[in-house]
Amino acid sequence: MPKVYILANGAMASALAYGLRDKYEVFIVGRDKSKLKILKEQGFKTLLYEDFDLESKVVILAFKPYALKNVAQILKGEAKILISVLANTDFKELECIKAKNTIRIMPNIAARYKASTTPYILKNSKFKDEILNLLNTFGKAYELSDSSQMNAAMAISGCAPAFLALVAQSIAEGGVYKGLTKDLSLNLTQGLFESVNALLKHEHPALIKENICSPAGVTIKGIKALEEKAVRAAFIEAIDRSSE
Repeated sequence: MPKVYILANGAMASALAYGLRDKYEVFIVGRDKSKLKILKEQGFKTLLYEDFDLESKVVILAFKPYALKNVAQILKGEAKILISVLANTDFKELECIKAKNTIRIMPNIAARYKASTTPYILKNSKFKDEILNLLNTFGKAYELSDSSQMNAAMAISGCAPAFLALVAQSIAEGGVYKGLTKDLSLNLTQGLFESVNALLKHEHPALIKENICSPAGVTIKGIKALEEKAVRAAFIEAIDRSSE
């Protein structure tokens, strides 16, 4: 079973570790012994930074971007493949860590369930098949044509799940406001997202909306309320802010 080393132990690192664990031997590298102990109890192998070297390894950077320089100073050797999940950190900045090939990616925490949408860009073509096999373990991977696309792609794949979680929470609470139980309203909302996911695989969002809205019907009244609150503009602004 191939080995993968994840540097960090936060929410994203844990999601990636769970997504990989049935096809890879996952090692989590960190500083905090108590956190590593918890992960070890969950079935992962763990290492402290002082016991780890990069040499010929497949390594995922999943710590906070501000820590890059400090981490780079304690890492030794040259990685085979260096996969960066660090937001707004370009290839030039990543050169402080030696690797035969470097990949920038931005999965989302649905990688835990192998359902992430993951944009990526490669520094060179070395080990591309091996890299794609790993990325597809998280869900679906989409190659970018230029590094300039990463920030916007990151906002959609990495940040927007939080936006949609806010939408789901609001819809479920709307059901409660109108008299549904919390459990029923949440179940209906979960089913709603499954339905929309199926529709989006076959139709453009604008067509989905048009097909549901009938003249003077109940749906167009809800759409009008959302337009009055400038919901579309708010989501565009949210993507813009996160991509910055």
